[in-house]
Amino acid sequence: MEIDSTRVGADSAHTLSKLFTSLDAEDRTEIAGLFALMHRHHVPEGDVLFRPGVSCERFAVVVEGAVSVNLIDGLREKVLYTVEPGQLCVHTLTNLLNDREYQATAIAQKDTQVGWMDATSFRAHYQASHALQRLIVASLSERCFHFVRDIHDLCFRSIESRLAECLIQHAGQDGCVYLSHQQLAAYLGSTREVISRQLKALAMAGLCRLKRGQIEIADVEQLLART
Repeated sequence: MEIDSTRVGADSAHTLSKLFTSLDAEDRTEIAGLFALMHRHHVPEGDVLFRPGVSCERFAVVVEGAVSVNLIDGLREKVLYTVEPGQLCVHTLTNLLNDREYQATAIAQKDTQVGWMDATSFRAHYQASHALQRLIVASLSERCFHFVRDIHDLCFRSIESRLAECLIQHAGQDGCVYLSHQQLAAYLGSTREVISRQLKALAMAGLCRLKRGQIEIADVEQLLART
């Protein structure tokens, strides 16, 4: 990813700050002023923003688009979480605050606009800005709840139940899910082969239709009953 001198700008920063609903209006105004000065970069879909073993040198904010943070081990992959506008990457935050290297991989899920600030500037702002401190605490707390739910699902829910929920969550207005079997496996921490078998079973039960490049949900109510 090439670094340029374009700034996030006041309008984009103001719009972004409104998404931080855990903050009051005064904090959001201060955060908008901080974000407006960040460098803005375009990240094409599929590009890697960071990978394991690389030192964390920048604080990042997703202005537009989405970035997934994944654990990858050979052919196995697990999406830890997705960062969208109004969310922060907690892996980046904890690495910045503790001076650690990345342990996961971040990939742009679509063409994405990201605001960047170098680590030195971030640490200076973090020490001086109570609004930024509150934003980071709120972001870490939100992701902590997410991880607890994720661990609960992995330990106590069947793969069929989690797959049914994942299909419903990712279905578009046309009732179709445009994710590959491998992508679904990454979201659920499983393998493509397991997901393919589960999808065939759901299709045989009349809950979905498997098409090239998409999965059409045929019976939402019955699919919900499987979650």
